[in-house]
Amino acid sequence: MESVVIRDGLTYTNGILTEASVLVENGKIAKISKGSIEGDRVIDASGKLVLPGAIDVHAHTHDPGFLYREDFEDASRAALLGGITAYVEMPLVKDIDDGPSFEERKADGARLSYVDFGIHAGFMRAKNYARIGELNKLGLRTFKVFTCRPFQAEDGILIKLLAESESTGSLMLFHSEDEGILSYYSELFAERRDQLCVHEARPAEAEELAISKIGSYSLLTGGHAHIVHLSSALGLEAISRFKGLGADITSETCPHYLIFTRKDAERLGPYAKMAPSLKGQHDVEELWKGLQSGKIEMVTTDHAPGTHEEKDVGYKNPWQAWGGIPGLATMFPLIYTEGFERGRLDVETLVKVTSENAAKRFGMLGKGSISVGNSGDLMIIDRTYERVVDGKELYKVGWSAYDGMKLKGWPQHVLSGGELAVEDWNFVKKGRGKFIELNPPTGKPRVQPQGL
Repeated sequence: MESVVIRDGLTYTNGILTEASVLVENGKIAKISKGSIEGDRVIDASGKLVLPGAIDVHAHTHDPGFLYREDFEDASRAALLGGITAYVEMPLVKDIDDGPSFEERKADGARLSYVDFGIHAGFMRAKNYARIGELNKLGLRTFKVFTCRPFQAEDGILIKLLAESESTGSLMLFHSEDEGILSYYSELFAERRDQLCVHEARPAEAEELAISKIGSYSLLTGGHAHIVHLSSALGLEAISRFKGLGADITSETCPHYLIFTRKDAERLGPYAKMAPSLKGQHDVEELWKGLQSGKIEMVTTDHAPGTHEEKDVGYKNPWQAWGGIPGLATMFPLIYTEGFERGRLDVETLVKVTSENAAKRFGMLGKGSISVGNSGDLMIIDRTYERVVDGKELYKVGWSAYDGMKLKGWPQHVLSGGELAVEDWNFVKKGRGKFIELNPPTGKPRVQPQGL
């Protein structure tokens, strides 16, 4: 592998931007210096930002039943075009809850993914919660849990899962919406066919109530909780309350909850259907404030594309449309443009919420920062460059909910594992990524995987 020098960029390292050059060789960052550095390949980054590659810890990319939408290869290509150099595969429909299902997904990723990838287990519920210790031994320590359909864990199982997380040092990831509220409104609105029905059927109170349960169970058991795709100010208030009481609870939000409101749902129709639902402008602003203040630790994509056909049925019946949107290619440009360029986030927070905090919370060793010895995952941003989103160019499904938006923050160059992956905004990577074993720092000893 050729060595690469990124010369004289405004490099984010040790918490500040400083003019420096970075040497990457043998896949890792070998030197950071204000002096001259030589290498096989030199990239002039004068006047440009040099940032750690973004990390997405919530992406549904390779479910065996839906490979017509995309696979690891399609998704990782899109990720690199948007500056994401590592992501974690989340189950979509098929459970990852035993050795064969884990090894199948891991082998597919090693064969197809252009970027380093991790895997979450799930969906944990009554039928499989007792396997957590067994899955730990395989190298799985992060577990997706639903508090509602379609993979609901009942309250009695939720508290057991958090107790298991405390005893094993695992991290539980919760889709947090109260099933009672969702059932009530889905029945109440069942005959509606307007585009807002699927959003109004998932009110913010459902998120707040589920998070409050999880927070209480976490306090009682000492368990470790992470709230995925946070969508509301009420949910954020609940998380903050339980953090203040001493619960180990973190959260992520997604670009669609930072950009869109229910008014956009009327415009976008089924192409804005997702779960949790879109909320109001107050929620949008509070989520941005939560990121800047550190109350929300990270941004993820909840990338879950559907085809045009799977979305278009929603024009006649919104309940039947696929719920999910693609987001890997646009996550960083959206947060950069709407957050950093608009003054909602400073550069330190930009890096923390798109890379550093995810690496720390999920124990992704050597990721998330530009430091000597870390993986050679970097991106170079020309702040003057902007481009209109075109989902046909980015995704196999051929669309993006952000189509037509003009964004900055598209990386001119991306290094992934020390290999040039994007050059002058074009995909060029040849090598494959590696499996990342997640090791969240919960204070418990790491379980040695079998066979090592």
